[in-house]
Amino acid sequence: MRCSCQNCGAYMVQDEKGLGSRCVCPECFTTCSACMGTQQKPMEPDQLKNMLMQRERYDAEHELDD
Repeated sequence: MRCSCQNCGAYMVQDEKGLGSRCVCPECFTTCSACMGTQQKPMEPDQLKNMLMQRERYDAEHELDD
């Protein structure tokens, strides 16, 4: 996606840094992250671990016998 700067109108350049990604204006250095947003917030490590454990349990319960 190419966005224009809300401040001066120049095309913004993406600065990709994982969850800290943003766009930076090469003219006036204004930053914006509106187009990088997501409705879901990043999960905490414990939440990710719990999700993995649930998936492993599900896979074990539904494993097909050969």
